[in-house]
Amino acid sequence: MFCINQRTIKREVEIQGIGLHSGQPVRLKLIPSQADEGIHFVRNGTVIPANIEYAKGFDFSTTLIKDGVAVRTVEHLLAALYFTGIDNITIEIDAEEVPILDGSAVQFIEAIKDAGIDIMKAEKIYAVLNKEVTVKDDDKYITGKPSNSFSATYHAYYNNRIIGNKKYTYSNLKSDYENVAMARTYCFLEEVELLQQMGLAKGGSLNNAVVFTEDSVLNPEGLRFEDEPVKHKVLDLIGDLYLLGFPVIGDIYSFKGGHKLNAEFVKKLLEEKAFDLKYSTELDFNDVKLVA
Repeated sequence: MFCINQRTIKREVEIQGIGLHSGQPVRLKLIPSQADEGIHFVRNGTVIPANIEYAKGFDFSTTLIKDGVAVRTVEHLLAALYFTGIDNITIEIDAEEVPILDGSAVQFIEAIKDAGIDIMKAEKIYAVLNKEVTVKDDDKYITGKPSNSFSATYHAYYNNRIIGNKKYTYSNLKSDYENVAMARTYCFLEEVELLQQMGLAKGGSLNNAVVFTEDSVLNPEGLRFEDEPVKHKVLDLIGDLYLLGFPVIGDIYSFKGGHKLNAEFVKKLLEEKAFDLKYSTELDFNDVKLVA
């Protein structure tokens, strides 16, 4: 038996940037919390738990809403909290959208590490899948199966030479974490005008997103990895899964899924009571470890 304890950060840290979709400047503060408090956003005095109950919008990002107050594009920050093993934190934000930074999770991770990670006395709790669960939307689907570890696989299928038919599996290894954390969000140039007509992507640029046009990459530096788009989809999946409130033990496979299907999957896990909450000392799994 071994024990993994809950985590928060040692000191408050501030992050500034712009919102990808709103284009508005935003200041965000990460603040230490007590054990078993979980992850909460605070905006305009409203406390919004980072919980699937409050996930209400999925237009090219995940939005949490409570009492009419919204916080958008939470998935990259939530993935960073997962990677660093943060269970308890308060996130104060002065605008509607979490800053996009470079379009990945790596700068959030750097800020968390700069603040320092505080190992708490309370034991960490995991959501251990106890049966297979699947959600579908036409040809898209997500399946979760019981396992002795955690893995998240994304299978992309695009009519595009660069993205094409590719899949990537994150399996809690250091190399997986570093690759997935650095993968940037992306879009197609042909989509940009439509997104802007929808009131989205107002803050998008080649500094915070990979932009494709047909089979070319517009960013001068190119891709960080050959399969960067697929790895970013894994990043989004991990961030959305953290809305369950606990890190998952199980194998998750997503074929062409997105934020809405991710949320439906988390909701179905709850509805079907498809997991058991267990302390780390109740687990015999060798793969329950923190990589960041």
